Amino acid sequence: MSPTKQDKKFPPITACKGTAYQSIAADLDGTLLVSSSSLPYFMLVATEAGSLLRGLVLLLALPIVIVSYLFISEALGIQILIFISMFYAADVRSDSYEVFDRCKRKVVVTANPTIMVEPFVKDFLGGDKVLGTEIEVNPRTKRATGFVKKPGVLVGKWKKLAILKEFGEEAPDLGIGDRKTDHDFMSICKVRALVPL
Repeated sequence: MSPTKQDKKFPPITACKGTAYQSIAADLDGTLLVSSSSLPYFMLVATEAGSLLRGLVLLLALPIVIVSYLFISEALGIQILIFISMFYAADVRSDSYEVFDRCKRKVVVTANPTIMVEPFVKDFLGGDKVLGTEIEVNPRTKRATGFVKKPGVLVGKWKKLAILKEFGEEAPDLGIGDRKTDHDFMSICKVRALVPL
């Protein structure tokens, strides 16, 4: 390796003491997270946001991803993971999204954990707020415990209460949902629409 491409020597994280730091830039995989592999997260997105078939395609493409990552470029390997895992546009219902996108204030209410869906809703769908199931965080370690905060999973009446808390006296103009557990929150909206399964 040439001298210009050598790894620079940096002090260990244990040398960073005190509270004098105002800002930080931190890597995620292997730095803030224990695992240096992001494959489990891409697999989760591929199967949850996509399908088991998409997860299988990701597994089958893994040799190509590894060769690309190790011998061509890290960026190319990650681009392949992203491409296979995140066909978000294919999973967005065009009829619902067109209505959602035309609204000025866009609030999503979901049974899914807020922490999991908020980036997608805000960055890809243009949502303003996510009302979802909240996960407990250990106050000492500041890590998610995996336990659900009270009142529990946001379904049925809990979705309705979350909407009432968020909107107060001014009910949403439109409420859309696709299942019976959405009817509670939809019932308080001025106009309601059911999205067929």
